[in-house]
Amino acid sequence: MTCVRVMRVRAIVLACVITLAFPCSTFSSFGEFTIRDELELARKFDLVIETRFPVIQDTRITGYVESLVDRLVAAMPPQPFPIKTTVVRNVALNAFASAAGHITIFTGLIANMDSEDELASVIAHELAHVSERHIAKSIEKSQLVGAGSLLGILAGVLVGSQGGGDGGGALVLGSVAGAKAMQLKYTRENEKDADQYGLGYLVDAGFSPSGMTSAFNKIRKLQWLGGGGDVPSYLSTHPGMDDRVVYIQERIARLPLNVRERSSDNASFERVKLLVQAWYTDPGTAKAIFTSAEKSTCPVVLGEAIALSRLHQIEAAKARFEDALACNPLDPLWMREYGRFAFEYGNLETAVKYLQEVVLRDPSDLFALFFYARAVAEQGNHAASVSAMERVLKAVPRDAEVLEYLARYQAAMGRAFEAHLNFAKSFAYKRKFSKYDFHMQKSEVLAQSAPQQEQLRAVREEVAEFREILGI
Repeated sequence: MTCVRVMRVRAIVLACVITLAFPCSTFSSFGEFTIRDELELARKFDLVIETRFPVIQDTRITGYVESLVDRLVAAMPPQPFPIKTTVVRNVALNAFASAAGHITIFTGLIANMDSEDELASVIAHELAHVSERHIAKSIEKSQLVGAGSLLGILAGVLVGSQGGGDGGGALVLGSVAGAKAMQLKYTRENEKDADQYGLGYLVDAGFSPSGMTSAFNKIRKLQWLGGGGDVPSYLSTHPGMDDRVVYIQERIARLPLNVRERSSDNASFERVKLLVQAWYTDPGTAKAIFTSAEKSTCPVVLGEAIALSRLHQIEAAKARFEDALACNPLDPLWMREYGRFAFEYGNLETAVKYLQEVVLRDPSDLFALFFYARAVAEQGNHAASVSAMERVLKAVPRDAEVLEYLARYQAAMGRAFEAHLNFAKSFAYKRKFSKYDFHMQKSEVLAQSAPQQEQLRAVREEVAEFREILGI
């Protein structure tokens, strides 16, 4: 599952194949970039993200971020499309808005913020770009940027950060879109509007306005969001930070005292930050974060245990997990992490006991459900494993690892048609198309009913579009 692995990508190659997949624009070469155009671009961009990048699927993280977005969206005017949020594993302290109301949050942003108000303020700023349709207006202004070039540019903000340094710039220069890339950027007026509207959304949603100035000061200090760092300058959304912080401070000073003195309950934020730091930073860095903490609280002990398990320091991790569970024995998060550790190091009975309890308490926890499915399969209960893994797949239908495990368990139950079909999809999203072809041929031989023929057709169309986007 993507939440438990690091996916490595080659920035320049990916940008080129995305661009070459659409040599001619599927949008108007001149004139209006419509809502329909924007939705189609966003749909294709989602396919690129879901199958090429380390998207976080832990619902304890994504659910929390989505709850902040929902609060802010409720304070916005009605939008022509639903807001979609994706959390991506990336150390950069950033978030960005792309087409059709899609917001991408980097784990580095969560890891480096100190409060819910700070995190919400950056999201509010990006949502303001959405409400004002700044991306669409920038695309209209650029005119000659086609669908493939746009996909390459948008993908670049993620891919360029994977390799560190100035990979983002290299990606754009290496693509056909290079000459037009610099036109796809926010103006200072766009930024001022996003600050102004974003602050309004933040306040109306009940957050503290001071979160915006403290977040932007962190961003300015770390020099991530000013066209520097690993974020490509053509989609850097935050130039002129010094002037903007002063402007925001002046606006906040005019708000009522009771609004200025608001503070949020950071309990949920701290739990999510714990998971991000423990799971999605370098394991050595994660260990240092938790071992150097001033107090050995329950969350700190759990964070250290997770970091030690990632470093394969098994005995030390086991001791810290036992300490963590003794400290907080009834919390589903603590139980989940202990169950996951028990499974990975061979204690199936303990793993099933704890993971099953978590799944019963919180059926939406995909992380727990994924490991529960694997644990019961190891015990030989393939019916339960298939049922659980199908629930995971419904939430993440293009996850190659989930598809592969489900196929294995279906094969063990004698469900050959479904197994070959899911193996085919898994290999397609791993870009192993010879193996995809092999399993599709097996599925075609086994398909007997009209519903099975329809499933085959749907998979062919889905994979054909994926190959078209990648130019394969």
